[in-house]
Amino acid sequence: MLLIVLDTTRADHLSAYGYDRLTTPNLDRLAADGERYEEAYAQAPWTLPSMATILTGYPPHRHGAGKSDVGMFGLREDVTTLAQRMRRAGYSTAAFVNVVWCSPDLSSLDRGFDTYDFHGSDASNVGHRDARRTTDAVLDWFEKADDRPAFVVVHYFDPHLTYDPPAPYDTMFDAGASAIPRGFGSAQDVFGIRDGTIRLDPARRRHLVARYDGELRHVDEQFGRLRAELERRGRWEDALVIVVADHGEEFWEHGGFEHGHAHYRETLRVPLIVRRPGGPVGRVSADRVRQLDVAPTVIDFAGIEAAGELPGRVLGSGSARFAVAEGSLWGGDLVSVRSDLGTLISHRGEGTAEFFAPGDPFELRPAEPAGPEAERLTAILGALPGPRQSSDDPRELTDEQLRELRSLGYLQ
Repeated sequence: MLLIVLDTTRADHLSAYGYDRLTTPNLDRLAADGERYEEAYAQAPWTLPSMATILTGYPPHRHGAGKSDVGMFGLREDVTTLAQRMRRAGYSTAAFVNVVWCSPDLSSLDRGFDTYDFHGSDASNVGHRDARRTTDAVLDWFEKADDRPAFVVVHYFDPHLTYDPPAPYDTMFDAGASAIPRGFGSAQDVFGIRDGTIRLDPARRRHLVARYDGELRHVDEQFGRLRAELERRGRWEDALVIVVADHGEEFWEHGGFEHGHAHYRETLRVPLIVRRPGGPVGRVSADRVRQLDVAPTVIDFAGIEAAGELPGRVLGSGSARFAVAEGSLWGGDLVSVRSDLGTLISHRGEGTAEFFAPGDPFELRPAEPAGPEAERLTAILGALPGPRQSSDDPRELTDEQLRELRSLGYLQ
């Protein structure tokens, strides 16, 4: 089984999802071989809680990994991970991850993995393990793996700022993108963009987006290389393959840039592609699905009788009534819910809310949160626990982790 997690990847920037640039030909091919979910949503707009949801099948308020005013938290001790379930079922388990939020001491996401190949990262594509080197590490692991069935998680960090893909991807979609200096989008730049001291004209914004798209193409090429090698080694044909993102990215649709600060569609809608041996081919699903549904799907495919413990459902078994997201990194106490009734985003810390009617899918025209639809959505969000405030097991950040987080623009 192969679970690919794309960092900072908007669904609508994949050519598999109709984007007008050919950013993801290999993922397009995967979608043609399997199922593509049009309405898939993250449970948080930043990496730590969303990765924890993907790798446990629990929502943030249950698995506990994330941020509150008290500090940073990893997984609660009583949470069983997907890797633990798979290892107990006789699978060899391995993960290849590339961002500080996934470090073992901070996140506890290594729980259950026989191999947990973690590489920290700063904000440049020189400083972190890029898609090529990540793929090299995965293929090296497969070369040495035994004959047991394998559950392998591969995290590609590249689409995260800074957008510095190697040539030819840096100018593949816009020759003018070379005007953006390498390394732009550092912590200092991000803070300047946020506070208005750095202003980007329309041309520079277009160049940044083109560089982002180049990152996606670079990752896609490496995913294609991974697939080709696994096919050659006979490890692809019978494999369940799932591709999902941890969260999206904002390109000023709501006045902001990057992620971690808001619950709008562009930060929470993610790509989700599933290829099952003998399963549907070329299926496009309009079902509302969630990162919560990844773990039950893996467990079901493995024949493990534990999926009933999880709140999600097996992908392909129908649409979820609600997709709920919780928390933020630097946007305050945000919660949101999406359903056929519309979208409600609540800032609990400020006591404010935005409601978007079903006829406003891009969430651009806030409406008065009134009527039975808004009342129902308000009740759902009101039932969610607040951010974790107890002092049990807050994670102390090391000097190195603080340096990495500052380089990524998360801390000032």
